[in-house]
Amino acid sequence: MSAAAGLDFGLTPAQEALRAAASAYIGRELTADFLSEADRAGRAPMELLPGMASAGFIGLPVPAAYGGAGGGAADVTVLLEEFGRASLAIASFLNRALGWGVEALLRFGREEQKESLLPRVCAGEMMFAFSHTESDAGSDAAAIRTRAVAHGDNFVIDGSKMFTSGAAESPCLIVSARTDLSATRQRGISVFLVDAKTPGITCRRIEKLGMRAAGTLCEVEYRGVRVPRTALLGELDCGWQVITGTLERARLAQAAYCVGGAQQAIDDALVHVRERDALARSQALAHMLVGLQMRTDAARLLTHRAAAMVDAGQPCVREASIANLYATETLVAATSETLRVWGAAGLTPGHRTERALRDARLFIIGDGSSQIQRNLIARQMGL
Repeated sequence: MSAAAGLDFGLTPAQEALRAAASAYIGRELTADFLSEADRAGRAPMELLPGMASAGFIGLPVPAAYGGAGGGAADVTVLLEEFGRASLAIASFLNRALGWGVEALLRFGREEQKESLLPRVCAGEMMFAFSHTESDAGSDAAAIRTRAVAHGDNFVIDGSKMFTSGAAESPCLIVSARTDLSATRQRGISVFLVDAKTPGITCRRIEKLGMRAAGTLCEVEYRGVRVPRTALLGELDCGWQVITGTLERARLAQAAYCVGGAQQAIDDALVHVRERDALARSQALAHMLVGLQMRTDAARLLTHRAAAMVDAGQPCVREASIANLYATETLVAATSETLRVWGAAGLTPGHRTERALRDARLFIIGDGSSQIQRNLIARQMGL
């Protein structure tokens, strides 16, 4: 469907085919029993990676030169929204395979790093974990204290990171550290690609309320971790660009699967309402679902706008943050409000609504809380 001013709100035939392929894969692999078991066990479903890779999902944004499909941000948005409908945790797991690290490598990596790592990503052999947050540097992302000191042809990393998603199962950690100890705030930070098996790295698992099937959440200690200078991602002391660029795309991807999760919560509620005459006659429930659908449609349009800007090569820090903020808060509203439709049944373990309710809470915190997003947007507005 086209709109005025040359805007096209429809999907291309290739994107429709991608969505259909994702839907078929989800129906085949992500059964209700599988999702319930993965959530109960609190494990990353690593066995899914080969199938996701052979379907072309993981290599979607990777250029053909490195074994990928060469898709754009809009294509990734379509894919992640579809997976978000099935499971927010699995969508996040998929995004860690195709998103975290891939965009940073494409934008800031040296050619030898791309040639070494990107084909392995496309083959489903590896994923990345972004190790940045610290106990005193969460929302204040520039306040990190982990440091990397140069020793000849190596750097030695010392410090502690909190809430590193996927640290226990990711072969490569993307680690931020201070390399210029005289600098403050954003200056003097560098980013390294660190083999997770390097001596001196220890992980401690952190239990969590939701997103259990997305993989482990860990505190990671780095004690005398020696990495070669070739592990540097981007320029020395210029890691803040890598961090902000990675977060911008992570927020856009997150918006996509939050839209999918919100839409599925509404669709599930609609099916339940139509099956029960008393609920179907409730104007209050009808108005609630209409309001949620309006918000979800708006979140989807905001997300696709930001993705189109990425594909056009336009800066979209503000637009990506707006999409993320609106989509994540819409998801929380949708999973909370549709619980009224299900009543007590929606709170029982194993119910899809109960799992979505738990999973949704992460997204108004992770990759920049709602308050941080508002501050960032305000700065972009000149406030």
